Amino acid sequence: MTDEAARADRGLGYAVNAPYYDLILPLAHWDAVAAALAGVLRNARRVAEIGAGTGHFTEAMLGFLPPEAEIFAIEPTRAMRAALVTRLARLPEPAARRVTVLPEEAVGAAQTGGVDAVVLLNVIMHFGPAERARLWRRWADALEPGGLLVVEAQHPQKAEPVPPTEVPGRSLGRHRYETVTRADVIGDDMIRWVNAYRTWEGDRLVREEVAAFDCHVISDERLAEELSAAGLTPVPDVPERLRVWRR
Repeated sequence: MTDEAARADRGLGYAVNAPYYDLILPLAHWDAVAAALAGVLRNARRVAEIGAGTGHFTEAMLGFLPPEAEIFAIEPTRAMRAALVTRLARLPEPAARRVTVLPEEAVGAAQTGGVDAVVLLNVIMHFGPAERARLWRRWADALEPGGLLVVEAQHPQKAEPVPPTEVPGRSLGRHRYETVTRADVIGDDMIRWVNAYRTWEGDRLVREEVAAFDCHVISDERLAEELSAAGLTPVPDVPERLRVWRR
């Protein structure tokens, strides 16, 4: 699949996914990742967040970064960006002025100048090997000396099927939301995540919508090879949920 086709495929998947996204987030996990991120980035003053989604981590970072810190939230998918901008627009001043939303793809995003950190959470599986090589070069060059690149630990670590798992979500009014997710192997280092978003009213299934995402499996070893080639050095003793590299 070409980079252009992959981006179109992601856009279609997120068009289905976006209305459910914040309702079906595994909040305990995501809040634990945000807490780990706080310990790593507490002193960063310019942060590029690649794949900001609906802004869960964007808002969390505003809570722990220094008050003068600036965030560049990069989100190319229109449906997700609508939710991101809506979340940010309700923030009080001066927090709302500290985030600039960039609608471009990460590799070609507008020049932000030097940054202290680049954050990629729940996103790098969407980039193929060639696209990742360009991504790492682009953002390694943007990092100030000593700057950090942070990614979430990837699951699974090899191309293998993941059996269907029910992920309980939240309720709104009379409706309760859940996701049933699985992964099928579709090639070398490729899996297809299939997510069924279900809406329940009591015991009655009101609606089910399905989105599929073709994703690249990136093991810790592969990530280390790629980021070392981009001139970055691993940071030891970081929270287990994160992988952190330094320029």
